[in-house]
Amino acid sequence: MNVRFVFVACLSMAAAGGPWPAHAQTTSAAGISAESSEQLEADYRVIAARCGTPAFEKSFYKQSRAAVAAGLVTRHRDPAQVEKSVTALRRNPVVLIGAQSDCPAQIEHLKEVQKERAKALRRGGGGARA
Repeated sequence: MNVRFVFVACLSMAAAGGPWPAHAQTTSAAGISAESSEQLEADYRVIAARCGTPAFEKSFYKQSRAAVAAGLVTRHRDPAQVEKSVTALRRNPVVLIGAQSDCPAQIEHLKEVQKERAKALRRGGGGARA
């Protein structure tokens, strides 16, 4: 994993007010707050848009919305409210990506996120909520 990505992830969590692992995908699995999981989701979308191809961005965004709708991002909250929050929390890509050379490592991380989510979505979202 790219050191800069981990640093930015930790820095963003410090601003959100809580510790969490950079690879965490769900609120329950990582034990992170709803606000920080929504911020992480917003950051993932920005990174996909900045670093990925248009096709990758489109597929990641589609899967991200499906994960929000399935309750994988934040449990016990209306998915429409979570989606609004994620959209509002999007940050400037320059804050998240220091240099274009950081993109390959971050895209690899997002591909791992996609794989994990695909498994959770196939199970109906239950595996990530337990």
